Amino acid sequence: MKQASTVQLLIAGLLASAIIMPLAYSDQRAPAPPPNPAAEPPHQGIEIDRSLLITDLGVVEDPVRTDPTTDIPGVWTFRHLIEQMAGEQDPAEFALRWLENWEQKQVINGSRVPARPNICPLVIEPWLQASGGQRLDLRKAPFKLLAIVSRIDLREHDQRQAKNAGEGRFIFGVLDKNGLPLPPAAGTAPGGFTVIFEYKLPAETMDELRYWAEDWSDLSRFTPGSQGYNAALEALTRRFTDKNMAPDKPNGSALAQIRTNEVALGLPWELREFVIDFATGRLRLQPVALTPDTYALNGTETLAALINANERRLLNDTFELDPQWFGSVSAAGPFQLVEFPDVDNRSFTVTPLIGPFNNIPWSAAGIINNDARHLFALNTCSGCHRDETGTGFLHVGFPEQHALPNSLGEPAALSGFLTGTEVLDPVDGVTPRKFADLERRRQDLESLLASFAQDPAGPNDRHKPTFVH
Repeated sequence: MKQASTVQLLIAGLLASAIIMPLAYSDQRAPAPPPNPAAEPPHQGIEIDRSLLITDLGVVEDPVRTDPTTDIPGVWTFRHLIEQMAGEQDPAEFALRWLENWEQKQVINGSRVPARPNICPLVIEPWLQASGGQRLDLRKAPFKLLAIVSRIDLREHDQRQAKNAGEGRFIFGVLDKNGLPLPPAAGTAPGGFTVIFEYKLPAETMDELRYWAEDWSDLSRFTPGSQGYNAALEALTRRFTDKNMAPDKPNGSALAQIRTNEVALGLPWELREFVIDFATGRLRLQPVALTPDTYALNGTETLAALINANERRLLNDTFELDPQWFGSVSAAGPFQLVEFPDVDNRSFTVTPLIGPFNNIPWSAAGIINNDARHLFALNTCSGCHRDETGTGFLHVGFPEQHALPNSLGEPAALSGFLTGTEVLDPVDGVTPRKFADLERRRQDLESLLASFAQDPAGPNDRHKPTFVH
């Protein structure tokens, strides 16, 4: 039987008194509180919307945990998360320096990063004005929580040696000065800018990995938005969001990276990736994982050679793109052909490109196996978020019908890639590609728990995903 931890006792106190207070963090594991038989249905298994991708308005609009205005801010607010990851730095300055990354051109890993100067009039200046004009007030941060996500499927372990338990993520949508979703520069999406805080789940032993798996799964025993559910989820998330959860990492933060998806600052759709710099303690751009520079590589003989040389590893899911190929940003279209410096020498093997703006999937003449091409593209950020999955770049976004600035009104919109869809291959136009990634993640967690049930030592196989989505 598991021994009660400090967090468990705190949660029990919460449930008994019905007084919501910030939870103190315990170094021990924080199990979910016991269910209330009168209020909770029997646990029938892992529920995706309770244990894996949580969008219930009773959670993401919890009146205490998502309130940034109190002396001790809600633990799921942008303000709290920034304060925890900033270390000893001023959190407002930490946030401002991060946003200023868009204002200047940069070169990362040998490839160019274009400036997106609209970050200033669309995000920084309205926020400063709302803050009184001198410094950013994190209580007025224009970021709306859309989802809390378990990515335990991204865990790494080998021969019963755990490296981490995957990731825990917070997804925010960016708001305009009126509290509405910041619109895209083109198109009809209800919002054009999302930010994802992606944290490593600390685990150095298989027991710690099992604790994470059980705790995410145990959330399915409760109704999202209920007092018991939200208290259990808070105890779980604070094990990776709070200060000094990763003492050996920059600022003591377990943050792995921040990823941004946006088309609000300009065209094309663009994904950027940021990490906390060891030397400065600030957020800086880093190359986008597993995603080459499409302007340099797409449609070239080099791309065909790279895919052909790794065909077998792509098909058996053991291919890992060398970091030397990673691009500075991930551009996902729609593209203007003039953006490619030598477009006349490119051999995109896709439907003839005739419009001023075109979707251009990863492709090139000379690729032998289109399934290998598809898997290479699917493992990239731009491929997964657009052409290969038939997605408009956002897998989680603002609902089309919302009630902002007061409330989302409805849970966040999810892509067909997550919920289940079938699309035609973007290059050959006939091969069906089926996706249901949330179900894949559910089966993965179910399989992990079954492994521990069969042998308490846990799975002995190597688990290291070759994708980042």
